Amino acid sequence: RATRPAPGAGSSGPTGWHQDWVNFPFDRVGFLTFWFALEDATQENGCLWAIPGGHHAGLKKRFVRATEGGTRFQTLDDAEWDETRLVPLEVKKGSLIVLHGLLPHMSRANLSPRSRHAYSVHVVDGECLYPEENWLRRAPEMPPRGFR
Repeated sequence: RATRPAPGAGSSGPTGWHQDWVNFPFDRVGFLTFWFALEDATQENGCLWAIPGGHHAGLKKRFVRATEGGTRFQTLDDAEWDETRLVPLEVKKGSLIVLHGLLPHMSRANLSPRSRHAYSVHVVDGECLYPEENWLRRAPEMPPRGFR
C-alpha cells in the first residue's frame, strides 16, 4: 500500500502509534514490512519514528472480525509506549526500511512543502496460519498461501 502523499505544507496528518502486525493477526509473528522511500523522508516532511527494541514488548492490540459482524480492536496491553526512546528514521530516496511486525512506529505531520511518497509491502511467512477472526477475507477460491 502506498503511504499518504503530502503534496504541500501541512497537508499530511500524523499516523499514530501502531504495530503493523495489529492489522494482520496471524497465529504467530512471521511478518515484516518493507518500506521503500520514493522520496527523501525527513523529520520536516513526516518521516517514520520508531522505538528501538520496542518489538520485544509484544503486541498491544489486534484488529479482528467481530462475532456480531464488522470489525473491532481487541486490546491486549493498554500500557503507553515509552516515547523517551523514540528515534527518527530519516532516509534518502531509494532507501529501504525493514520493520518487524511488532515494532512500534509512527509518523508526524508533514509540515514542509515537500511530499514524502513511500511504498510499503507486507510479507508473511508461508508457514503462518490465517485465523478465522482475521478481518481480511479472501474469496474461498483464492485462499491465502505462502511461497514455497
